[in-house]
Formats: sequence, structure tokens, C-alpha cells
Amino acid sequence: MERKLLSMESPRIRWMLWLLLGGSLLLKILLVLLHGAAYDYHSDDRGYLESARILLETGRFTYNDPSRPTAFITPALPGFLAAVMTITGPGLILEQTVRILQAVMVTGALWLLYRIGLRMVSAKASLLAVALCCLYPPLWLVSNFIFTEALFTLLVMLLLYMALLAEERPTWSRALLFGLVWAAAVYVRPTIALWPGLLFLLLLYRRNIPWPRLIRSGLVTAAVFVLCLLPWWVRNYEVSGGEFIPLTRASGNPLLLGTYPWTVPSLFLEEQRTWHTTDDLWINDQIDRERAMERIKEGFTHSFWTYASWYTVGKFLLFWGDVFYWMPIPGVPLAAAILCHYVILLPGFIGMWKARRHPVAQVILLLLGYMSLLHMIYLAHSRYSVPLMPLVALFAASYLLSLRRLRKPAPASAAS
Repeated sequence: MERKLLSMESPRIRWMLWLLLGGSLLLKILLVLLHGAAYDYHSDDRGYLESARILLETGRFTYNDPSRPTAFITPALPGFLAAVMTITGPGLILEQTVRILQAVMVTGALWLLYRIGLRMVSAKASLLAVALCCLYPPLWLVSNFIFTEALFTLLVMLLLYMALLAEERPTWSRALLFGLVWAAAVYVRPTIALWPGLLFLLLLYRRNIPWPRLIRSGLVTAAVFVLCLLPWWVRNYEVSGGEFIPLTRASGNPLLLGTYPWTVPSLFLEEQRTWHTTDDLWINDQIDRERAMERIKEGFTHSFWTYASWYTVGKFLLFWGDVFYWMPIPGVPLAAAILCHYVILLPGFIGMWKARRHPVAQVILLLLGYMSLLHMIYLAHSRYSVPLMPLVALFAASYLLSLRRLRKPAPASAAS
């Protein structure tokens, strides 16, 4: 397969790919050096940095409440920040170093996007998808905000790439690597946890892989995943006083935030400040979950069509249609970011429909559909769709190039 893919690439396309990736990386680093300190959102980023500092100084993994161990976030990003902190120390040098490393992560994710694209579309379409992503302002913000997005974008692309490699040649080593990447992605953002199970069902349905080999590979992957997550499960069991917490205990708040129809959390901040009467996150999460279930039950009972439309069309439109542009990039107005978003999104959705029967497209669509549905249940947020937009760009690039081919005049017939 690799030889076949290499034959698709001309030296010119390969040269243009590295020019795009290298040029965009240098510009992202320049943005970090000149303006990186301005991208302090004073929100989750501060919480992650403080969690990393406490983890490094005391060995305790906490979040928001430094006096209590937490199970409300997964440890990958704070662990990564703590590792960098051992070299740089806390403060601005740490934050700028992390931003540069995140720019490298996004660049690595785009290289993986190109490799994934070669398995579904032409080399030109894969290159165009990378170009669209290099120009996409939200991915520049991802490099600068100290959130989970940069690391998660890289791991999602790597997980998808490993899935395609494992399907092409289902060896023990590829199954093992897929399990490792799966666990790493879950440690960054738990929402990805169930997708490999759906992928396994898809492969079982296709019957391209002999089922004994597929079962063996699946067992290897599952065993690696369990072994990687086992320390987290044991630790959570101990800090929670005997509760099994497979991922996190943070489902209450996003579930509750998602029960407010046809709005976004930033528009009812004052009400959110009245929700909790204690600083105990464990109690607050339980209160949020109970309140969310009450609101869902009451909403579907008394305002059925409002809630039904919100939990279907509304959240889908918000998840994909809203643009992650929380702070401006110098010289890039909001209108330009919105335009770039829809240049990818609208052709991308058309391209998805046209490519829906392609085996690789089906794997990607399974991922996009799974993540969409999950966030429609909880909180639909533009920030959460950003790691998926490069995959949408693949479909957009394929469709845009197909339009260009259709517009080419037919060659004149030879004179008789």
C-alpha cells in the first residue's frame, strides 16, 4: 500500500506539502513569539497550568480545588505541562514553549491528514486539504490557547491513521499500537473512548478481514487499552472512596449546560453562578446531573418541539456551524474566520455525501457522526469540533477539485 501511495505523489506535490507545512509552522511560531502571551483565556488554561504546577510540586493530581484529588479531568495535558515545566519552570517561558510545541503538534496532525487523504482522494486533493487547514484561523488559535485541542487533534489524526493501517494489514504490532494511541487519546479527551468499538463493528460487518484475525486483533487492542487505563481506574477508585470512574466525573456540568435550548453558555453566565452553594466539585457534579435530568424531563414534557428541535437540528448546527474564534489573530477579522470556516464546511458536507461509499470515507464518517451525536447529547461547542475540521477539509478539497474538473472544456475531437 505504501508503494502505491508513493506512486501517487509527484516530487512537485511533495515539495509543496513540505513548503506548506514548514511555512505555516514558522508563521505560527512567529505569532507565538510576537503575540502568544495575549492568548491567556483565564479559564481552563489557568486550571490546567495550576494543576500541572501542583502535580509537579506535590505529586497530587488536582483541578480547581488544590486540597482534593480530582477525577474531573484526565491527566494527559496537565502531565504534559508538568513535564515541560521541569525544564522551563512555571511562568511565561513555560507557556510560550507549550504554544510552540502545540504549533508543532498541529503541523504533525496536518501531515497525518495528508497521509490519510492519500488513502481516499488524490494527492492533489490531500494537498489542497492541508492548504485549507493551514489557512484556517481556528487551528492557529488551537496552537496558542493552552487547551486540550492541539494534543487531541494530533492524537485523533494518529488514531485514524493507525486504524487505516491496521485494517490494511491487521498484525499484532499494529493492533498494539492502535490500542496505545487509543488510550493516549482518551487520556487527553475521554469523548473518543467508544469510537474504536464502533469501528470494530464496522470491520466485522465488512468482512474484509477474516473474523478470527479480526477478533484476535481486537482482543490485543482491548487488552492494551485496559492495561493503559488500569492505573487511572485504580487511582480514581481510591480517591473517590470506592466508586468506579472509568473516565471522569465531569459529565454533570456539560449535560446541564446542554439543556438550555437554542442558546450558548456564555449568554446565561449570571444564572450559572447561582447553581452551586458549595465549592465541593463532587457534590456540584451530582447536583448538576440531577438538575439536568429534571430539565430534560420537564422540557420534553412541556416544550416538546423546542427541546426536540434543539437536541437534533439545533445542537448539530451549533456544533458544526459556530466558529471557534474566541480571540482575534492580528490582521484576521472575524468575518475572514467565518468565511474560511464555511469554505471548508459547506463543500465538505457535499463531499461527504458523494464519498459516502468509499471504505476510508466510511471510517471517517463514523468518527464524525459519533462525535456529533455525543456532543448533541451533552454540550455542542465550536471548540470541540475544531479537531475534526481537518477531516471535513479532506471532503471539501475532493469536492472542489471535482468541480474544477467538470468545468474543464472537453478536448476537441481529432479532425477526420
